[in-house]
Amino acid sequence: MRNGFKPGNGAVNVVKIVEQKSMDELLVMPTLEEELLIENKAREILASDDHKDIARLAVALMKQNWAQGQVLIESFERIHVLEAKLICATHRVEQPKKNPWWKIWTN
Repeated sequence: MRNGFKPGNGAVNVVKIVEQKSMDELLVMPTLEEELLIENKAREILASDDHKDIARLAVALMKQNWAQGQVLIESFERIHVLEAKLICATHRVEQPKKNPWWKIWTN
């Protein structure tokens, strides 16, 4: 992640569960009216004979798709960090004990 958050071994499974739950909550099905409006607009584009106009539309949609993708990536990263902090605050996780560096060669 860009912000440097890396979950420990104990938090990996919890983060995966939270990740799937977050995605499921964001899925929205369009209403029948919205589906019909989308289909109508799609058919207008398919029926158009102006290739330059369609090319401009394709470029605009490509740029918009990229920008929205970046917003989604940043949003999910922030959500995951906040959810991980919440999980860590509510569930105490024991960190593995590390031997001091000078004991590495004595074992």
